[in-house]
Amino acid sequence: MKKLRSGDPIIVIAGKYKGKVSSIEKIDEDKVWVKEINEVKRAMKGKGFIKKHLPIHISNVMYYDEATKKPSKVQISTTKEGKKIRKIAKTNKEIK
Repeated sequence: MKKLRSGDPIIVIAGKYKGKVSSIEKIDEDKVWVKEINEVKRAMKGKGFIKKHLPIHISNVMYYDEATKKPSKVQISTTKEGKKIRKIAKTNKEIK
């Protein structure tokens, strides 16, 4: 089970966009595409300039706890029934 999933709120902890809060669009092996972060303009012949999203390494983002307004680690634990769930490490709240 992966700790981060698409749609999760995240905060960028390193790089040019440090401190920006957004959500994940797509996850690859060790890269994440984040909404409105790391957008660049590229020149396309016949089309002019287009905006393109580039990925950020997964180590440069953390889960963002909206209740406490702080970044937090994600833990994976099992319930009594044996089902795996994700929890916020600081507050021990389950992530939906």
